[in-house]
Amino acid sequence: MKGYEFKIDGNALRKGVPIPLAISALDSFQSILDKTYLVGIDKKKITARERERFFLRATEFKHGSLLTHFDIVMQGVQLVLPIFSTFGPQNIWDYTKGTFGFLKTVCESVQKEIEPKYSFNNKGDVDLHIGDVHHHYHAPVVQIGKLALPNYQSLAHLLDTKKLNAISAGHSDRTEPDIYMGIEDKNMFDIPTKIEKDTIDIKCEVFNFNKYKNSGKLAVKIPEQKIPEGVYSFTIFGNQDNVDYIYSMLKPEVILTCLMEIALSPFGGHDIHKLHITGVGS
Repeated sequence: MKGYEFKIDGNALRKGVPIPLAISALDSFQSILDKTYLVGIDKKKITARERERFFLRATEFKHGSLLTHFDIVMQGVQLVLPIFSTFGPQNIWDYTKGTFGFLKTVCESVQKEIEPKYSFNNKGDVDLHIGDVHHHYHAPVVQIGKLALPNYQSLAHLLDTKKLNAISAGHSDRTEPDIYMGIEDKNMFDIPTKIEKDTIDIKCEVFNFNKYKNSGKLAVKIPEQKIPEGVYSFTIFGNQDNVDYIYSMLKPEVILTCLMEIALSPFGGHDIHKLHITGVGS
């Protein structure tokens, strides 16, 4: 085995490699593999200690395109989840490759407004049903997919007809890449959303508000409301005065009237993508 390669190609690289573009692509790619690693060790985030144990090591760069030969480095990693019989660089890559195919399938499904249906068994496997078509995956692929989807979106969004027209990754001694995105795949991982017609009232805490962008974050802590407990992003709907929203950050609880922007989730059911606030209650 001669290791792996990651490649971005396009007009922006013909006269050299723009550093910000290269950093964005490599950072998104590292973050994708990080999610596979995190599921394997059953941790929430990459700490400084974990970064010492797991990282990609570039062994060669080639120009014209940006072609990076790299190794997957794992040092002193403790296996946690029993669903991984072994856990090494090849397993990291196999699950990453599987996750790419899985996300490609389920994101295409919700873009066509077909809800994916999941059936899990006690052996750690999952059957995915999309209409009459069935797929079979190991459960870690679904877990990794949930964590890595934003990173795949960021990587795909770098594709641009004037800058990048291809992103790929795979074994360096094989002609076909395991992961490939062309210019037509820029929106491959995007999830369509729609705004509900009817407003709802929620009791919540506004803990972040940007008066320049008229957006922020709120926390729903009281159960049995029309949306589940959790943290949500919001924007102010229309041309409202933002003074009430700034003041609401001083209160432990406020009533907001809002419209829900929802998405058909690639992982089953629906997700609340964002809240659009239409008013502040008394």
